[in-house]
Amino acid sequence: MRSMTGFGQASRSTEEMDLVVEIKTVNSRYLDLNLRVPRELNSLEQQLRKEVQSHLNRGRVELHFELHPKSSNHHDLNEALVENYLSVAEKVRALGGKGELDVSSILQLPGVFSPREVELSPEGIQENLVETLREALEKVVNSRSKEGAALKKDFQERLESLSSLTDRIAKEADQILEHYREKLKKRVEKLGKEQHLDENRLAQEILHYADRSDIAEEITRLRSHVSQFQEYLSSSENEPIGRKLDFISQEMGREMNTILSKSPLPAISELAVEGKTVIEKIREQVQNVE
Repeated sequence: MRSMTGFGQASRSTEEMDLVVEIKTVNSRYLDLNLRVPRELNSLEQQLRKEVQSHLNRGRVELHFELHPKSSNHHDLNEALVENYLSVAEKVRALGGKGELDVSSILQLPGVFSPREVELSPEGIQENLVETLREALEKVVNSRSKEGAALKKDFQERLESLSSLTDRIAKEADQILEHYREKLKKRVEKLGKEQHLDENRLAQEILHYADRSDIAEEITRLRSHVSQFQEYLSSSENEPIGRKLDFISQEMGREMNTILSKSPLPAISELAVEGKTVIEKIREQVQNVE
C-alpha cells in the first residue's frame, strides 16, 4: 500500500548540460499530471507523461524540469558593443581626451566576448532526461511506500478498535428483547391493567419492537467490511487500493449509522458513536491512499 504524498529529485550533469528533475505528489481522486516543461523539451512531453503513468496510479503530480546548457570553448564577438565602445572613444578624443583604444584594450572590455552555449541534440536530451526522470520517480515511489507503511499501521490499529467496539455492541444487543419486555410491562402497570395482562400479546409486542431494532445483520455486515478492509491491507504493495478502501469505509459508516438509529439502548448508542468516530478517522486517512 502506498500513500499519494511523496517527493523525489534527481539531477544529472553532462558535457552539454546540467539537468534537474523535481517531483512532488499530493492527494487527488485521479492521476492529475502538471508538467512544467522547458521549451527545449516540448516535443518529449507525451513520452514524459507515459513514463510517469508507468510508475504512479493516482495523485496530483507536479513535475518541474530545469535544463541549463553549458558553455562551450567558443566565444562570440559582440560587434555592436565594440562599435559603441569605438564611438564613445572618438567622442572622448573630440573633447580633448588623449590616447588610443587599441585591439588589446578592446578585448578586455566587459561584454565584448560572450561564451557560446553548447548546441543540444534532441537525442542527447531525451536519453538523459528519461533516465533522470526515472530516478526521480523511483524516489517518489519509495517515499510514498514509506508513508503507506505508516498509514497501514494506523489502519490496523483503528480496525482493531472498531472490531472490539463491534463485539461489545453485539454483546449488548442481546439485551434488546429484555429491554422491550420491561418497557412494555411498565407501561401496562402504569395504566393499571396488570390483572388483564395477556402474555401472548405481550410476547408479540416485544417481538415486534425487537424486530424493528434488530441489528444482527448490521453487525454481521460490519464485521465483513472490517475483514475485507484487512484483506486489502495485506495485498500487494504496488496494487492501488485507495478507491476500494474508500468504498468499504463508506459502507462501514453506513452500517454503524443504522445501528445507532435502530438501537434503543444507551449503551449501544454510546458504542456506536465511538465507532462512528473511528470510522471517520479511517475515511479521512483513506483519502491519502493511492
